[in-house]
Amino acid sequence: TKQVYLDYTGGNIYPKSLVDKHASFLSNDVYGNPHSVNPTSLLSEKLVTEARQKVLEFFNATDYYCIFTPNATGALHIVGEAYPFSKESSMLLTADNHNSVNGIREYCRKKGGKVNYCSMTSKELAINEKELTALLETETNQSNRLFAFPAQSNVSGVKHSLDWINKAKANNWDVLLDAAAYAPTSKLDLQKYQPDFVSISFYKIFGYPTGIGCLLV
Repeated sequence: TKQVYLDYTGGNIYPKSLVDKHASFLSNDVYGNPHSVNPTSLLSEKLVTEARQKVLEFFNATDYYCIFTPNATGALHIVGEAYPFSKESSMLLTADNHNSVNGIREYCRKKGGKVNYCSMTSKELAINEKELTALLETETNQSNRLFAFPAQSNVSGVKHSLDWINKAKANNWDVLLDAAAYAPTSKLDLQKYQPDFVSISFYKIFGYPTGIGCLLV
């Protein structure tokens, strides 16, 4: 059957070389639970540490810590559970966030916090800059304010300006950047832009194995 595959951002097709290397990797050593001190576990711990360092180097994230997660949704789940929402909190989202990001609003609402959405422009499907600027400049008396937006829209594919990170932080917002759709095709330099949280999906980059991502904090 002749097919054309276009959804590389949603799920990359893995190369044969990656599968072959992984098969060799699994065949040549035994890997134990990293939370122990036997030889196989120490080997796993060594490789996990090396992998974590490679991730930080790739994103130039020397000021961050890498938490491996089942996927980008798992990374966002951690943010939702751990962020100190309260009655004095606000959460601001753009209308084109992934559903997994939208789910964090429920953590905010359950703690009595306020949730706002910024609309998109009707033609370009870009962020409504005037509206977002106004929203970032409101609720300035509240504590623990979280602004969440995708570096690349899951709805339209539009890449939003990462300058919104600095603009939000200048107004005392914490920033959650969803980079799951952005990272497969674009360079993300976390020295130039420093959101507080970044969610990543590795299978969208490599295609194999599925179900692995990370949260950069």
